[in-house]
Amino acid sequence: MSGNEDDRARAGSAGAPDATEGCAAVGPRPARRAGAPGRSIDGAARDRIGRGLRLHYAGVLALPIPDRLRMLLDDLAACSDTEASQ
Repeated sequence: MSGNEDDRARAGSAGAPDATEGCAAVGPRPARRAGAPGRSIDGAARDRIGRGLRLHYAGVLALPIPDRLRMLLDDLAACSDTEASQ
């Protein structure tokens, strides 16, 4: 992947919401820009890819969040709360 906006949109839209517990449903796929390269894939293929990725990464999601990352997330949330109250 080239890492452009279209690739990130495709990566975020892959998957079937019923393959694993706790997965949020993904909204409609964004429209492709005119002249954008690449081929679209059908919904069944997208579902298979998403299911496979969720199964592949299920073990990682079950791991506890490291303390350092949890502290950074708490700091970020605190900053967001103070900015929202201003």
